[in-house]
Amino acid sequence: MNSAASPEDLHKLFEQALNSGDLDELVALYAFDGLLMARSGPTRGIGAIRKQLAEYVAMKPTIQLTTRRVMHAGDTALLVADWRFHGSAADGGDVSTSGTSIEVARRQPDGSWRYLIDLPNGLS
Repeated sequence: MNSAASPEDLHKLFEQALNSGDLDELVALYAFDGLLMARSGPTRGIGAIRKQLAEYVAMKPTIQLTTRRVMHAGDTALLVADWRFHGSAADGGDVSTSGTSIEVARRQPDGSWRYLIDLPNGLS
C-alpha cells in the first residue's frame, strides 16, 4: 500500500487510487478519526468514509487533481486543489462535475500523512 511521505503526495495518491478503482488505497489515505464532508452530509470515522468512497469507486470515475496550495504547520497541513470528476451514475447516466477542495492532513506516528478533514467541495 502506498503512503504519503508528505502532504504534497496526497492529491497524487488519491488521483491514482480513484482512477484505478482501488478502494483500499483510497481508504488508506484517511485518518481513522477522519471527516469526509460528502454532499449528503458529514461522514465521520474510517468505516463511514470507506462506505462513501465505495460509492465514488462504483461510478468508475476518472479524476484530475491540480494542487493549488499546501501550507504546513508542524504535523498539520492545509491543502487546496482544483478537480474534475467524470463517472457513471447508477442509472447509467454521465456524471461530470468539478470544484475546489480543501483538506486538512495530519502526520501519523509512522511519519506518513493522511487526510483528517476532506471538504471535496470546499466552502460551497
